[in-house]
Amino acid sequence: MSHDHTSERTDASPADRTDVATDERSTDDPSGDSSNGYADGIARRVDAVSRRTFLRTAAGAGAATALGLGITGNAAADGIPTPWLHRDGNLIRDPSDNKVILRGVNVPDAKRMNAKEFRPDADETIARATNAEEGWYSRIVRLPIQPTDVGGHDTGGIPPVPGFSQSQLESYVQNHLRPAVDTCAEHNVYCIVDYHRHRGQDEAHAYDSEGIDEELQMFWETVAPEFAEDSNVLFEVYNEPIHPYQGHYEPNVDVAPTDDEAIETWNTWKAAAQPWVDTIREHAPRNLVLIGSPRWSQWTYQAPKNEFDGDNLAYTGHVYGHQNLRPLSEHFGEPAEEVPVFMTEFGWGEHGANYITGTADDEGQEFREFFADYDVHWQVWCFDSKWRPAMLDHDWSVKPYGEFWREELAAHRDEDVPAGEVDTGTDDDTSTDTATPTATPTPTPTPTDTPTATPTPSGPTSTPTPTDTPNTPTDTPAGDALVVNDYDGDPAWSANRNDLGQWCGAGSFANGSGEVEGDALVLDYDNGGWYQEQINRDVSGYSTLVLSVAGANGGEESEVRFSMGGASGMLADVTDDSIGTSVSAVVVDMESAGVDRTSSSLSLRLNFWQGGSSRLRIGGVRLE
Repeated sequence: MSHDHTSERTDASPADRTDVATDERSTDDPSGDSSNGYADGIARRVDAVSRRTFLRTAAGAGAATALGLGITGNAAADGIPTPWLHRDGNLIRDPSDNKVILRGVNVPDAKRMNAKEFRPDADETIARATNAEEGWYSRIVRLPIQPTDVGGHDTGGIPPVPGFSQSQLESYVQNHLRPAVDTCAEHNVYCIVDYHRHRGQDEAHAYDSEGIDEELQMFWETVAPEFAEDSNVLFEVYNEPIHPYQGHYEPNVDVAPTDDEAIETWNTWKAAAQPWVDTIREHAPRNLVLIGSPRWSQWTYQAPKNEFDGDNLAYTGHVYGHQNLRPLSEHFGEPAEEVPVFMTEFGWGEHGANYITGTADDEGQEFREFFADYDVHWQVWCFDSKWRPAMLDHDWSVKPYGEFWREELAAHRDEDVPAGEVDTGTDDDTSTDTATPTATPTPTPTPTDTPTATPTPSGPTSTPTPTDTPNTPTDTPAGDALVVNDYDGDPAWSANRNDLGQWCGAGSFANGSGEVEGDALVLDYDNGGWYQEQINRDVSGYSTLVLSVAGANGGEESEVRFSMGGASGMLADVTDDSIGTSVSAVVVDMESAGVDRTSSSLSLRLNFWQGGSSRLRIGGVRLE
């Protein structure tokens, strides 16, 4: 769930989503009254899993938790042993041939966390996600490494190809990734080092392009040898390769991942990705390697039909509320009976497009039953307050969504873990020596970074027919203006190209990715939606951004969040103009707003997850 789960995904992208949680419970004082509901929930979940192997491993301890119910055993108090793991058919086993299933969470990019912009740093976050004193029993933590963050690009844009230099990558590994991996080891949990690219649908960003190949080779030639001797590290080759896949920008082609002809997409992917797997194996022969698939790692079904070459390989799947990826048993369960499957991203949110929304009663129970039926490893998205769907609130209290998965992790805390002794050579008293982050000061700042981890759609979204009468744009560009997009149909909005020849797109709106009516782009929003125009050039010769825009209600600038060239804030805070009900110019002084006009990856992004509901008509975007 770029997932920045922001994403420039053609059908939709749930960036900057605000999941409105209710009945949130603070975990700052696990001995206080706020823990009672949690303890009751754990007791219920422990009872629910008693039909499985839990009672065989925890019979002596009883169905209990650390929150006043008592617990014994190293696995609960100190993490788990983290020996080398190996593949055996569709299972993962430890050196004693015990079956191992790794359950845990995703966290944000380590560099993003270490910036400490309204969130704790990586050490604090990992410590919290593995803190048994607070009832968190993550046995594995997924660490997404974003080209956006490695290369220091605008978090609202799409990183170029390559997204970083060798020196930037080495600096990232030394200052952010190695410390995060070591923190996981100190807390006795496994971690997934995940190359987390997931944006860009032009040819330069295709997974079989020369530029992407060079970037991945650089990444794994650097990262794989660094962690080749770390038994707690698994490698995820490529988070979410997007295209080519059958049906990508082909309106008359509809190939599901479970169709027989879908093997063609898988074979194309294997031909592109096998060299990256080989590079990892050359430098790190023992670490498990996890392999994704096209269309945002939704093609898992095809993995057993033509496996990659190499030892100790497993395959990933990503799914949120996607109805076209149901039943889970078919799309992900059937392949899991033949090959190891790691669900390295999944979950649901309360708000947003259909492919992300869900509830604990429906999607939650569905995931729970699926994981009970299949030996699938799972890492839920996301242990954060900003990357959506988020398990935590801005003060780090636990949302109901996070509570659901905290209870699941606790209920399975001693199940399918490796045999052996927990390494106590490092400080294992996380509750004492690892500070729990305190509440964010009031007022809580609106986050400025964009989530990654977010899920992606795989099919078209429904588009209601607009009923109001379009306004005719009256704002006239200056003769020397740089027109980014005038929505005149050349190129067509559906082609995802603007007048600069750069990528553009939108998603998660009530009318899908928006519609062009006359010479204006119409966006219907109801607490959701993202819009992006890439510029990708130095525009230091221009001083202002001009939006020709109208709103159904007027005053929509207070409901729209603006991001451009490292600047981020409410649109109302970066312009002196108001959006009226007739098309007029809304002008942003880029220098005053803090926009880096020299950025080669410059883009304009608007998001609509601020609780408002209206219709926006954009007649054009230009620089003057």
